[in-house]
Parts: sequence; C-alpha cells; structure tokens
Amino acid sequence: MTIPYHIEIGEKLTGAEEQEVQNTIASVFHQIDAIYNKWNPHSELSELNRMPANQKRIISCQLASFLKRCDYFVKLTEGRFDPTVEAVQQLWKKYLVNNSVPSQEEVDAILPAIGWDKIEIDNCTFMKKHDLVAIDLGGIAKGYAVDLIVEQLNDLGYNHVFVDWGGEVRASGHHPQGRSWAVYISNLDDLNPEHAIAYVPLDNASIATSGDYFQHWKVTDGAGSATYFHVFDPKTGQPFKVTDFSVASASCLAKDCTTADALAKCLLMCQDIDEAKALAAKFEKAIPGTAYWLMSRKEVGTDSLK
Repeated sequence: MTIPYHIEIGEKLTGAEEQEVQNTIASVFHQIDAIYNKWNPHSELSELNRMPANQKRIISCQLASFLKRCDYFVKLTEGRFDPTVEAVQQLWKKYLVNNSVPSQEEVDAILPAIGWDKIEIDNCTFMKKHDLVAIDLGGIAKGYAVDLIVEQLNDLGYNHVFVDWGGEVRASGHHPQGRSWAVYISNLDDLNPEHAIAYVPLDNASIATSGDYFQHWKVTDGAGSATYFHVFDPKTGQPFKVTDFSVASASCLAKDCTTADALAKCLLMCQDIDEAKALAAKFEKAIPGTAYWLMSRKEVGTDSLK
C-alpha cells in the first residue's frame, strides 16, 4: 500500500502527545503488515496462502475475526466481494503487464480454487480445500487500518481525528474550527473542488471511493483493444473492463471505513449505474445509514440512501 496517508488531530498536542499519536499509527501499520499484507512474505496471510490443501492451522484471533467479517460481506454482496480471487489476479496481471491476456484454458485451470466456500474457518482454525487457494485482503484491509487508527486514538482520548489513506476516510469528533470534518467527491479526471459532484460532511462517519482509473491495463490485439481494471469477477475469473457505461467511480458513506471500503469496491463491479443503484439499495436495507455516489463516463448517479 504505497499510497500517502494524511492524519489530522483537531486539537493542540504536546510533544509527548505527538509521540503517542505517532507510536499508535506505527503500531497499527505494523499489525496490518504482520497479519493481513499479502505483499509481506512473512505475514500470517502469506503463510496461509502457501499452505497445502486439507491441512488445518491455528491462526491468530485477529485474523480469524477479520475473515469472519469478510464472510459477512461475501454473503451480503452475493459473492461479489470474495478475497479468494488472488490466484486468478496473479495469472491475469502477469499477462496484462505485457499487453496480453491468458488463455481461457489457463483461467479455467484456476477457477476451481476461487470461491469463499473453498476455505473453512472454525473458531481460530483455518483450512483451505484446494492447493491454489490464495487470499487477497487488499479490497478491505486499508479501510480496516483506517478504522483501527481512529478507534485506537479515540481510546487514548483523542476525540477529534481525521484519517485519509488513499480515498479511504474516517472522521471522529469535529474540525478545529468547530464544524464537521468534510470531504468532496471530485468529478472524473477533474480534481477542482469547484467541479465536485458532492461535498460530504463526516459526523463520526467514513467514506471510501473505488475507481477504475487507479490501476488499469490497455490490451490491443487482432480483435481490437480493451482496457481492464484491477477488480476481478470471482465467478468468471475475468477482470472488469472499462466502458462508457461501466461504473468508473463509486463512493460509499458508512459508519466505519471497513464497510465503506468493501461496499464501494462491490459497486464498482456492476455493469452500469442502474445495476449499482439497485445493489446500493440492498446495502442500505441491510445497513441503514449508508449513502453512495456513482459515476460512469456517460452518466453521474448522485442519489443517496440515508
């Protein structure tokens, strides 16, 4: 997660308090890296990804609890959110960086390892059912890190906190000026706040944005060209394509950033804004208080559910 972060405390701090805040931030980053980071070969998650099938392993209570929370989002999103896409992601990215795509036979060979039903979690015991099963928590871990930072700082008595890590934002308390913390949702390819599609006050709330523009690949072959982005369909083993009507940006407001992060990414997986609105309505029914903002290159959907 080599993305800059911004953390603001809405009150004056002594030198000792600044150090306490910095130590808390460092502690959260260490926890995320040591447990949930697939890029760290020594993390607990990487050890699970290297495990053979049908072997049980005792895992930390933190990871077990987190995977059970993932289970909730898998069920809520009807399988759209599925961290077991890691194996097929790695296959595709190996080809996409070289302006090519894998064969359908290669994708089909990995599909039996994709699916949340390919793992078992019983209390703090983990097992996977296929050797190639691998988990990527990148779709939710950054939001979780933001939650941990805010909650741990609140526990230490810092009540007015704003954390922004690459589009995942959570705020508690209020701004030093006495108003709510606030963010704006920029228009596509236009960071000018005067052209924003929305200004959003954050009253002890979180917002996360996912877009097709952060990581994408254009592939050209004899059949033409296609632009793929970094979100993968666990049912087909294919990355989603950028089109004029696909969801280019999805923002979700929720109480916590873990939820906002997971749901924003799932909204990005819809074929168009109408499908995304229908899915967001389902999310709002399950989690009252959510709101969403959606954009394609041809349409903006700014309806919100509160």
